[in-house]
Amino acid sequence: MSHKFSVKILIYLLLLFCGLWASYLFNVAQDEENVLGQTKTNLEKLNSYIQAEFTRYQAIQTQLSLSNLVQSGLQQATAINSNELDRYLQDIQISSGASDVYLLDLSGTVIASSNWYLPHSYKGSNFAFRPYFYETIEGNEHVSFALGLRSKTRGFYFAKSVYKDGSLVGVVVMKVNASKFESDKAQLDTGTDSHFLIVDDNHIVLASDVEQWRLASLGELSPTKRKEIESSRQFENESLFPIDWRVLSPTRVKTSSHGSDALMQKRPLNKQYTLYLLHEVAPIKAAQWPRLGVTALVLILLFIVVEYTLSKLTGYRQLLFSQRSLEAEVASRKQALEQAQDALIRAAKLATIGQLSASINHEINQPLSAMSAYVASAKRLAQKGEVSKVVENMVLIQSLITRVHKIVAQLKSFSQHHDNKMLVANLKHSVDNALVIVGPELKRYGVAIQSEGLACNIWVDPFKFEQVLVNIISNACQAIVEQDNKCIYIRAVEHEGKIQLSIIDSGEGIKQHALSNIFEPFYTTKSGNGLGLGLSISKQIIESFHGKLSAHNHPQGGAEFLISLHTKNPQHD
Repeated sequence: MSHKFSVKILIYLLLLFCGLWASYLFNVAQDEENVLGQTKTNLEKLNSYIQAEFTRYQAIQTQLSLSNLVQSGLQQATAINSNELDRYLQDIQISSGASDVYLLDLSGTVIASSNWYLPHSYKGSNFAFRPYFYETIEGNEHVSFALGLRSKTRGFYFAKSVYKDGSLVGVVVMKVNASKFESDKAQLDTGTDSHFLIVDDNHIVLASDVEQWRLASLGELSPTKRKEIESSRQFENESLFPIDWRVLSPTRVKTSSHGSDALMQKRPLNKQYTLYLLHEVAPIKAAQWPRLGVTALVLILLFIVVEYTLSKLTGYRQLLFSQRSLEAEVASRKQALEQAQDALIRAAKLATIGQLSASINHEINQPLSAMSAYVASAKRLAQKGEVSKVVENMVLIQSLITRVHKIVAQLKSFSQHHDNKMLVANLKHSVDNALVIVGPELKRYGVAIQSEGLACNIWVDPFKFEQVLVNIISNACQAIVEQDNKCIYIRAVEHEGKIQLSIIDSGEGIKQHALSNIFEPFYTTKSGNGLGLGLSISKQIIESFHGKLSAHNHPQGGAEFLISLHTKNPQHD
């Protein structure tokens, strides 16, 4: 086995271990979060049940305290010798589910009890030392926990004062064994891995479904506190041994009973007691093994795919290098093509200017000659002192200068190179600019222009579009120079967000064999005049606007060039 292969195996094993460990930690954290939420829900369910039971027993006590039999029995000493009250309390004890129900007179002596028939009957016993007696005598309803002196069973004691004719005559006490709540917990579906505790303010466990925790302390009791508890005889001679209870966080605790962490939720049961619900962490961790097996399988498959991909990467790199080189070459060729196309457009512009140069020269020379004559006339008029006529000549000269300036400015703009810029332009403005360039040619041959519907917007590059118009109108002019009726019709119609612009001449039309080739590069019908690029470039320009340029013969005679353009950016529709 090669050193390189061994290193690679070690790396994959390390990655597998790290991946499994990260997956384990993540899944445990997620499951613990879910269990904590469910534990909180179960805690509320358990609390609601215990509170409902406490309320039920307190309501039964209230009914007992209002019973004439109970009131009379406490008021009349002869009731002590009567079994009627004992049997009544026995019936209440059986129907309510309590363990004992008994009555105490004002001295704390039991005068009647539901367990009257048992050897350890409470009748005659004195419980004046119990907090539930002396606190109730003082006028407070009382719920307390204690270990029975005779029964040695843990229980919650509910005490209620009894009044007869407005006078306190005694106390009715109902004891409910703590085991009732411990056995009922199994019926509340709080989870097989959960355990509950009812803890008093001295951190002593009063009730729990874990037997080892019952009457245990959640921590070491101080000698003073232990002596105080012993003097109250609440737990008699129980040792109240401490259990290993370490709180790791507000929601996590470690106990010696299970040897592992437990998730914890707690809430007050009443002013004296706190209700805890724990869920063991060990089952959560044990549930991760099947997941880890699946994760390991997925990671191994992933490593196989990665290794296979890496083995092919060398070839892919070469292919990627070739692809990038090809892309660079294509980009370079595309740039060269665009530059060549720009050069052709400029050449077509210059060719158009060259074809129109004679007419433009005549159009400029004519006002220059007129200006020369007006200047000579102005000198003579000035010598004669006819200032008003000199001013008239100056005004005429100014108008001629403006005319020449407009032709030269438009010619300069037409011949210059402009950056490509698409925008919404006015069709009439573009046509007018084109007519300034081709106007001298039209004037030279006496060609009339008729336009209609040009007051609309188009989505074009204005400078390139004007070049197309100059080319098509110039071609139309040359096609009708020998016709008697020399007219070019320019019409525009808007339909469904598009402009249909038609340029029709009054000539003989296009030869049938030329219609299919008229937009081909270097194809021309002008013998010895023209490069044959004008219409080809014009078609490319219109198509760059997402438009169309076509040519055909008009039914009423003459050639018709049809340009279809958008009124706004088609990519925003």
